[in-house]
Amino acid sequence: MTPQELIAKYALGETHFPEAQLDGANFWGADLIGINLQEADLHNAILIFAYLSRANLKQANFINANLSGANLNQANLTLAELHNADLHGAVLIGANLTNADLTLANLLDANLMGADLRGADLSGANLSGVCLREANLREEKRVYNSSLRGTILRKADLQGANLQGADLARGELSGANLKGVNFRRADLHEADLSGANLENAILTEANLIGANLVKANLKNAKFERALMEDADLRLANLTWANLPGARLNRAKLNKANLTNARLNRADLSRTNLSQAKLIDAEMIDTYLARANLMGADLTRANLIRAEISSTNLAGVILTGAMMPDGSEHR
Repeated sequence: MTPQELIAKYALGETHFPEAQLDGANFWGADLIGINLQEADLHNAILIFAYLSRANLKQANFINANLSGANLNQANLTLAELHNADLHGAVLIGANLTNADLTLANLLDANLMGADLRGADLSGANLSGVCLREANLREEKRVYNSSLRGTILRKADLQGANLQGADLARGELSGANLKGVNFRRADLHEADLSGANLENAILTEANLIGANLVKANLKNAKFERALMEDADLRLANLTWANLPGARLNRAKLNKANLTNARLNRADLSRTNLSQAKLIDAEMIDTYLARANLMGADLTRANLIRAEISSTNLAGVILTGAMMPDGSEHR
């Protein structure tokens, strides 16, 4: 079937074209709203600015296809093959992309607001500037797989997205809007989150070992039992952050703002907290062995039962702080 024949039949009201062989076809700007192309072969096809909203594209083959600027709102792309597809500027609001293959796909500036991406493989995909607000990328399994490993999400908008258990190891998320994102048990080790907005984000039990969080906004973020060894948090905003039981040994927190942060039972051994602000911070039972607090401000901090016997406290401000023995420093 040629593209012209399909368009002619569609214009007459026919919408059912499962398993159609349309490899390399040109559908530039075509109006195919609500079409059924389940399991169709559209590899290398040109669908620039095509209208495919509410289309059934389940298990369709779009490998190397060009879907730049296409409208795929509420389309069913379950198990679709989109390897190396060009979706630059495509609109996929509310689309179903569960278990789709988007490896090496170009999603630059695409709109996936509210899309379902559970089980989708986005390894090596370019999601710079993408909108993933309220999208669901939750990994249902407790083990990590490579669904998002190495993904580029620079300056992407993922506000409110569900990324629970997702694998974003070594991902590029610098400058991204991650406000309120659920990263519970996600793998973000060695990810670049520098300058990212993670205000109110949930990072409970997340793996942030070696992550770059320089100048990140982590206000009121939840890091309960998070793994943050060797993470770089210099100049980060951690005001009101919740970090009980977090493992921050050897982390860099130079000049970070931890005012009103909760660090109870956290492991801060060998951590660099020089010139950090810890005003009114809760540090009950916090482990600070060999930590560097040189020049830090711990005004009114609560250090009851904290381990500070081998801590570098040179130049530390402890006005009104509760010391490990329960006494108030004056």
